[in-house]
Amino acid sequence: MEGVVLFADDHIYSEDRPEKALFESLRSDLPVLGVQSLELASKAIQSIGTFSAIVLDWQYTQDETFEDIAKELGTGKIPITTAQKEDAAYAFLLTNNFYSLIYIFSEKDIEETYGEALRKKFGDRIIIEKKDENFTIKRVSEFKKKILEGIDEWKESNRNLSLPLKWTVAINESIQQIFKELSEAEKDWILEIYKSAQSDGVDPELFVIELLQLILSESLVQNTALIDALRNEGERNLDFNDSDEKKKSLSKLFSRLHYSELKPDAPLMTGDICEIDDNKYGIIITPECDIRKVKKNHDLYFDLLTFSKDSFENSFKQKHVKDESDRVFNQSIQAMHFLPSFPSLSTNLDKGIAINFTKDSIKIKSAELQILINERPRKFKLNSPFIQNLRQRYISHIGRIGTPAVHSLVKTWNINN
Repeated sequence: MEGVVLFADDHIYSEDRPEKALFESLRSDLPVLGVQSLELASKAIQSIGTFSAIVLDWQYTQDETFEDIAKELGTGKIPITTAQKEDAAYAFLLTNNFYSLIYIFSEKDIEETYGEALRKKFGDRIIIEKKDENFTIKRVSEFKKKILEGIDEWKESNRNLSLPLKWTVAINESIQQIFKELSEAEKDWILEIYKSAQSDGVDPELFVIELLQLILSESLVQNTALIDALRNEGERNLDFNDSDEKKKSLSKLFSRLHYSELKPDAPLMTGDICEIDDNKYGIIITPECDIRKVKKNHDLYFDLLTFSKDSFENSFKQKHVKDESDRVFNQSIQAMHFLPSFPSLSTNLDKGIAINFTKDSIKIKSAELQILINERPRKFKLNSPFIQNLRQRYISHIGRIGTPAVHSLVKTWNINN
């Protein structure tokens, strides 16, 4: 089995407990990371990333969160109610995002209370097993077999799990090599890059992140194991399916590729999509190197390309667009730019964006834009490389130079001779 199993249970090191016996039995066949608390489980997920499976106890006798509270009060350990213990496990699952099978062990039946909400988030990746009178040291092998079968069955029905695991391994290997090389070049490498960006007037935090991401990408495209895994995945055959459900799922996929959801405290960035009024949006196309300067000087202007909620529909009413509908998303119409499935327009993701370069560009004063986004918080941004493609096409359009037409006889002479 590829990947690591995370086993989170507060009894994995307790003598004469079936939890410990199960943990030790799994370790004999698999790489298993054992942790005794939800706090350590969270740290493991943040540090390691993708696990092939997470085996999770539902009730904990003591959790660090409550220990910290007790320490502040000076009361030592405090008793935790069953409801608090279950709420902690439930909160752990809802607040952590991970792509793996989740195998829950619970001393009581939690399906009715928590099952629907958990499956809403994790789908068929949740398996709930009750710790009943059969969960004993003597019968641990039965539970181990059931866990392994559950993992294998889920992996078989989710064949693309192996690729994220390989991707995680490739990323981990690459970043370790990159950090090693950078630190060997200059011990204060983060500070020096940061200061260099700062002196150029760009947002240094974003610059460092983007620079490291680009270096990581250059390393990943040379990882033969990852390339082979992608090639194998690409050679799989899929039956053609043009159902509405398939169209919705693909629209969801490509919408996620095009747009990222912004957190409330996200910095202002090129590609941010601002809600200008109830019917109008604008994409910030001010280059990243100018964002910081414009943001600080309230008299400077941000450049935006705008679109209305019905821009896509209205554009398709034009005959020349209708006739070239197959080429629309390849951006073959010089003065127009199309983007698919903008999430703010429809829950079905069936409404796209149309931007007309000849009329949809505006300038907004820095102070006015910052007031606007405080009143109407940004929800999404256009991802790379789509924002760069949009800016490049717009700049190319407004910067085009007219040239004399070639005489028809010259054309004929060139073609026929």
